[in-house]
Amino acid sequence: MLVDSSRRLTKGERTRQRLLSIAIDEFGARGYKDTSVSTLSRSADLTPAAAYAYFADKHAFWEAAVEADLDALYREVGQKVRNSKRPLMDAVFGVLDGMSSHPLAHRLLSDGSNADLQLFIGHRTFVRLRALIVLGLCQRRDAGMLPPGADPELLARGVETVLTSFVLATVRAGLEHDGDRTDALVSLLQAACGGPPLPTERFDRNL
Repeated sequence: MLVDSSRRLTKGERTRQRLLSIAIDEFGARGYKDTSVSTLSRSADLTPAAAYAYFADKHAFWEAAVEADLDALYREVGQKVRNSKRPLMDAVFGVLDGMSSHPLAHRLLSDGSNADLQLFIGHRTFVRLRALIVLGLCQRRDAGMLPPGADPELLARGVETVLTSFVLATVRAGLEHDGDRTDALVSLLQAACGGPPLPTERFDRNL
């Protein structure tokens, strides 16, 4: 994760942040296999030995870079859906639109390993989204839009599974800008969950 820029950074923190920014760019452009620690350290004007003082090995570089890039995407999506009248749709659009400016996240989805995909699915973007879906489904059940015995936790897990599968398939098929497909998915989920968003379902804070 990138260091908070609201305070004065130490020299070590600045170096780590520079290495992390370089790793995001290099891994995004070349992928894991074709990026070396030597390349990353040389781009930061360091020796590999110096770089290893900040990241234990190449895989540690990779995981930190992925987390930092997904964190940035998370913040962007959160801003887009804050107070949105169609939070679910805007969240999906936000993730897909963000692929063009986050090549590492895009690479993770387009040709990542099973472990890489688990980094994506386990990121707080989807953990937080699932929690908000649970709240919305609870409200829908209380409003009579869902059967009284409906389990919001179980339904939210299903919705999250559909969303993550949709994002993965869309990116791998190169259909990130197919807005009609996303609209169709959201309409399907709304029909399955009792109708369009309630006014109280607006996201009044970041994802």
